[in-house]
Amino acid sequence: PYRVVLVHSKEGKERLAQYCLGRNADRVRDSDCTAVFLADRECGRDGKRFADFLVENMDPPLAASTSNEKTKTSRTRRTLSSQALLKLRILILLFSSGYPLPRFLSVPLSFGVRLGVSILSFFARCLHSMKRSFKVMSSILPNIQLLPTLSSAETWSQKNTMLVATTFILACTSRGLATCPMEGFDASGVRKVLGVPRGRFGIPLIVSTGMPHRRNDVQDREEEETDDVGLSHGTSMSPRFPLDEVVYGNAFGKPFLATQP
Repeated sequence: PYRVVLVHSKEGKERLAQYCLGRNADRVRDSDCTAVFLADRECGRDGKRFADFLVENMDPPLAASTSNEKTKTSRTRRTLSSQALLKLRILILLFSSGYPLPRFLSVPLSFGVRLGVSILSFFARCLHSMKRSFKVMSSILPNIQLLPTLSSAETWSQKNTMLVATTFILACTSRGLATCPMEGFDASGVRKVLGVPRGRFGIPLIVSTGMPHRRNDVQDREEEETDDVGLSHGTSMSPRFPLDEVVYGNAFGKPFLATQP
């Protein structure tokens, strides 16, 4: 549920920089390439295309293939029936809330579905707790299927897009490239200069990328690597809260011990 626009031309970076705030504009101009990540809030519009893609990349039936025959992809994909493909598309729509409808219809529909699932999930948790607490209930009640917590289209699409952005940043770092993720920008202006369709795509993140600039003058580095509010963005690690305040072991609030089972 994502798209990526790679802005690398001088003119494109200048247009993009106009809608980036503060030092972010300079980071876009100085970058070799800036990646603009788009989160698809209506991924259901590509549901049929995704199903066709899976069909095209399925392994051939065993009867029609030999042991020495190579599959079309590097990953083995078992054959899915039409019912399985339909179920997969329904599950994607349910989790993503990316209904192929106009926003004024998809937003209330998503809210209604999530509210209904939340109510059912509450009763399922109650029955599940009763079954675990009372042995008598375990023989009466059938197996209780807990329900997932659903997210809005905005949350789900941005969550999945950020996974792609993280992979992009790690891949760049592994190849010696510097990256600077940014969220200080005017999304409407960025959407306008890049020609991104309104309504369907959100813009959660922009990542400037390029070869790192090395300086030898320590004073010059300290002066230029601070942002608009005076925070340093050099190569040294920025201050962090104590580890025991953000990392817990086995339960919220309990200290994590590396030697515990």
